[in-house]
Amino acid sequence: MKLVFGLNADARTYPDFPGAGQGVVNASVAGPAGLAQALEVQLGLTEPSASQTVRIAAYVKKLREAIAERPSAFYAASFARDPWATARLLLGWRDELTLAGWRGESVGAPRLDDMALAEHAGGALARGMADRVRRLMDVLESRPKLELCALELIEPIDLLPHAWRAVIGALAQCGVTVRQLPAAPLAPDGDLGRLQAFLSGQAPQPLTGDGSLTLLEADTALMAAEAVAEWLVAGGEGALDGTVILCPDNDSALLDQAFRSRGLPALGQSASSPWRGALQILPLVFAIAWRPFNPKPLLDLLLLPRPPIGRFAAGRLANALSREPGLGGANWAKAWTAIEDNLAKRFEGAADAEEQVRKRLSRWRRWTEGGLFDRKEGMSQADARAIAARVSEWAIQADAGGGDPLLLKLASAASALMEAIGELGEAQLPGLLLDRMIAEAMGEGTRNPGHIAEAGALRSVQAAANVWRPARNIVWWGFVGPGPKIPPSPWDQSELARLKAAGCELDPPKLAAERLSWSYANAAHMATSRLIFVRPALSADQETVSHLLAHQLQPLFRKGGEAVRWRAEQLLEQPQSILAGRTLARRATHDLRPPQPQPTWALPEGLVARLAERQESPTTLEHLLDCQLRWLLRDVAYLSGGSVGDIPNPNQLIGNVAHEIANRVLQPGPFKDAKTVAAEAAALFEDVVTAIAAPLLQPEFAGDLTRARAQVPAALSQLAATLGRRGYAVVGTELARSSDLGDGLKIRGRIDLLVENDRGPAVVDLKWTRSPKHRREELIAGRSVQLSAYGAIADPDAGAPAPGAYYLLSQRRMLADAQSGLSDEPLEAKRGLPETWDAVRAGWSAWRKEAEAGRGFAMGLRPPMPAELNELGFGPGDEPCKYCEMTALCRVGALEI
Repeated sequence: MKLVFGLNADARTYPDFPGAGQGVVNASVAGPAGLAQALEVQLGLTEPSASQTVRIAAYVKKLREAIAERPSAFYAASFARDPWATARLLLGWRDELTLAGWRGESVGAPRLDDMALAEHAGGALARGMADRVRRLMDVLESRPKLELCALELIEPIDLLPHAWRAVIGALAQCGVTVRQLPAAPLAPDGDLGRLQAFLSGQAPQPLTGDGSLTLLEADTALMAAEAVAEWLVAGGEGALDGTVILCPDNDSALLDQAFRSRGLPALGQSASSPWRGALQILPLVFAIAWRPFNPKPLLDLLLLPRPPIGRFAAGRLANALSREPGLGGANWAKAWTAIEDNLAKRFEGAADAEEQVRKRLSRWRRWTEGGLFDRKEGMSQADARAIAARVSEWAIQADAGGGDPLLLKLASAASALMEAIGELGEAQLPGLLLDRMIAEAMGEGTRNPGHIAEAGALRSVQAAANVWRPARNIVWWGFVGPGPKIPPSPWDQSELARLKAAGCELDPPKLAAERLSWSYANAAHMATSRLIFVRPALSADQETVSHLLAHQLQPLFRKGGEAVRWRAEQLLEQPQSILAGRTLARRATHDLRPPQPQPTWALPEGLVARLAERQESPTTLEHLLDCQLRWLLRDVAYLSGGSVGDIPNPNQLIGNVAHEIANRVLQPGPFKDAKTVAAEAAALFEDVVTAIAAPLLQPEFAGDLTRARAQVPAALSQLAATLGRRGYAVVGTELARSSDLGDGLKIRGRIDLLVENDRGPAVVDLKWTRSPKHRREELIAGRSVQLSAYGAIADPDAGAPAPGAYYLLSQRRMLADAQSGLSDEPLEAKRGLPETWDAVRAGWSAWRKEAEAGRGFAMGLRPPMPAELNELGFGPGDEPCKYCEMTALCRVGALEI
């Protein structure tokens, strides 16, 4: 067996395997994990591996016992604040010491002796990579017979960490032939050869721009990807063989998008992330469980591409949560009723239909139980393990043997969390500790399973050291800094000396820096024909900085550097360009004129047919009078912006709370006295907030909640006192009304508060707003469409709209025109509600006729209209497009070309 060994070679390398041709037998390229595993198999040392999460949990126990024995241990204060983060850091130090030869003994230095105390406290710690390597070294001292016969080294042996130099030395003692891979020969004379000679220590020579060396610069990474793709296409398919893309951030999404559009194979590299699809379920279910209940994690869970409950159920519950973010509102109860009905239909006819429905509902309800545990006090070990077990069980069932990497990673993380919770042995697990454990269990997550490498000659690697054989062309994508950070040593000189005396020799930080510098230079040496450095000025929204190798090459670039610089934006400016020896030609294409702003529209017959049995609402009438096209698209065609469900903002939530409390307190009949109303409203406030406005209980909304807690009862109290003094009694709250007002106008709506006295009924619309300005100006201008419509359906037989008013809860002010007899400050309006309603009806009739004739008008573009439309007493507002979500269709914001 032959191996090529490199410190980064557990990931992709170029070439993929040793030898020439299409394959190889009994030989491979391996990194530290691969080499350790191969030796363990040969020596019979394999064993189940423990996750890092479980090892940290075990180390928490060790530190706790060590502190109990020695309260003055240097990590005691940190452990008291955050035991998991402390254990995680110290376990990293411990593994580094173990790999360097430390056996857990005291060495006479206080901090190291505290570490030794933890090492021997409690039970045995599961082996990590460092322990496995030390065990291999111990076994190799007996010089066993190995199947491994040859080992070739990518990095120079003197740049390897001390521990791996020791392993390689032990392998040599066992008869394994160890040799260094030969250095790549310098490229022929040219810019590439001059760069490689400079990196080999020769004096810098002027660059001529012969195409063998290029510094490709671009304003954006997107433009850089386009240039790289054009260059590859210009070389033809045959030139892809021997071309390597060095992709340091391990994310080739932009490149692959450009490659696919040109028929090139995708590289399929993607960085690992713990936030991909189903992986979010584990942190979300724990976030849902904390008190005070936060609806946002539950909404996120329900809106996942693959939620842990049925899609129909998840959609209904998400819709209810968006309307009333809490677990006790009417919408939430209605959603569960609809889900139960749906399940009953699905299992209809089955012998055990009722039992099936009951089990399914019970299982789904467990996913939506929220606000169960106080975050500071934490949850019990049994509860935490039960939640993790539920996630693991669901992931395995959902995968059903399909091998989905996301579901398998989720099941693995949840299982590791369960094991770690048991290993930790804590009776109660605070929220912070569980957050730390979940983050550790998720680790780096997993790569995008939908991002797959396609077959082709093009190759890509992440680490510069992983190009271990010469390649014809190397494209160094993302040639920007700052690069990997080299952590400083946590040990001072006296501690290092004590460790060395005990046989533990830690590598100095400069060795890692030298190894990194070598890897950069080595990658440049591996190019035999062309080397292209790709540096965008912007990566996403961040300005980039120079790569470390670019700083090293600065003396070379000063001599003719402009000759090798190439701007990617040339592709957009010139009919043809030459990049790295290849001609990139711009090809003629058809000009496609983007959609232009369109003020008038010919309506399709299907849309016009929908008008026949249409019912309006006060809100849709407002849409119609502001912009007929918006009304047609949104309210007739039922188009929407497609936005994902979200939690209402605090103002909306407080308004919802005020409406619900008013609905419960202002019962039909004479108004109660102000004190009674205030007391009842205050008594209901907390329960209503918990049921339908739970986000207000979060710390960031404490100010809004405190303000609402005082203002809502006071506002309803004043409302009752004001209307009671004027002789009004409550007819009802949240009253649904549906009326046929003649001439085809049918309206349905829900009236916030309907009252009456000896002069007849009146409508009060409750509003929670920061300022009264908008509603006040609306009344003065005679544009209260909604108020006049509510008045019209309050008593359809009256012949005229009932008087109406806005009651501004936050300001405790009643706004109405002077003739209504309702306003605290009578407003002199241009027209009262009866005249406003007449104008609304006339506008509705005129615009409806235009729609029935197949004509649509986008009012934001001020279209030319028939004279009768211009003479309406109710034109569009000054800003009809301000709150419209349909502007992408009429293109009101687009520039005309």
